[in-house]
Amino acid sequence: MPTKTRVEYIDVLRAIAIILVIIGHIPYPGFSTTLHKWIYAFHIPLFFFVSGMSLCFTNYSKLSLKANFRKRFFRIYSPYLIWGIALALPNITIETILKLLYGTHQSIASVSNSSLWFLPVLFIATLLIDMLLYTLHRIGKRKFLPLMLLFIPPIVLLIPTQATIQSLLGGHNLPFGIDIVPMAIFFMLSGYLLQSRKICNRHRFSALFYFLLILLFLLITTYFSLCNDVNYVLMAENRYGNYIYFFIAAFSGIMASFLLSKTIVKYTIKLSQILQKIGSDTLLIFILHKYPLLLVNDIVTLIPVAYIPNYFIVPIYLLFSLVICVPISSYIKKHAPFLTGGLVKSS
Repeated sequence: MPTKTRVEYIDVLRAIAIILVIIGHIPYPGFSTTLHKWIYAFHIPLFFFVSGMSLCFTNYSKLSLKANFRKRFFRIYSPYLIWGIALALPNITIETILKLLYGTHQSIASVSNSSLWFLPVLFIATLLIDMLLYTLHRIGKRKFLPLMLLFIPPIVLLIPTQATIQSLLGGHNLPFGIDIVPMAIFFMLSGYLLQSRKICNRHRFSALFYFLLILLFLLITTYFSLCNDVNYVLMAENRYGNYIYFFIAAFSGIMASFLLSKTIVKYTIKLSQILQKIGSDTLLIFILHKYPLLLVNDIVTLIPVAYIPNYFIVPIYLLFSLVICVPISSYIKKHAPFLTGGLVKSS
């Protein structure tokens, strides 16, 4: 299996995704509900999309499913269990562990950091995609992948709502977020197709054209996200509102973010380097970012001002969270890589 190399615009795209996640989790009471709804329309689909882009570095024609399962387990599910238990301390019990093993947004939130829901879903979705791509490579039918992608949205529409699932299971969701997995697979396969077929590298456009295209996609995302009849999209609980509006807003936001990442890499070297560093640390930032946000919120709420504008709030919370999380992530990756799904390098 070839060694995965870092691709600049993919790391920048990861950074954009994690920045949106941090902003979306700002706990300030006066934070804009409109901005919150706009971010939630596409930021988690974007994370699954970029995860799918990374799958193109796997050589599926020479894949060992057993070895691959072991790799996915230690890189995705093992950090989930370790951090889920660590963040549940000191109140860890057998019930806590069982709820973490059950692995839904609801069960995790009751004992640990609710953001961890993403990892069990990513784990299951990645394994299923690995098996699909392995099979298609073995039988020489890779060209049918785009066609298979079209069948996923109808499958998603057939999945019962969260309320229905909970009523059938006595207030619980399906374990591992299995009801969310088809939607995750859809966005991951979309990212895989874009990256593996090098669609993004076929054309060269001017900075002005990129800017106008980004603006167009952002306007489309804004319109369809705000017109959606749900308070806000919450993929963690399979809540999408109007599916047509959701898909349009999600893909428009993804394409705007993708084009922005390409533009940053091409035209702003310093900013690109900063974002690449952030993008290489997204796992731990995703897991830990809520705690600095709560800390800075305790400080901000002490300020004797009735209302602080969002253009002040967002940079304060975002920078504080990144300044705390990025050095911690770098330290852990260097000295305890097993906590991030990495391996200790032999001397």
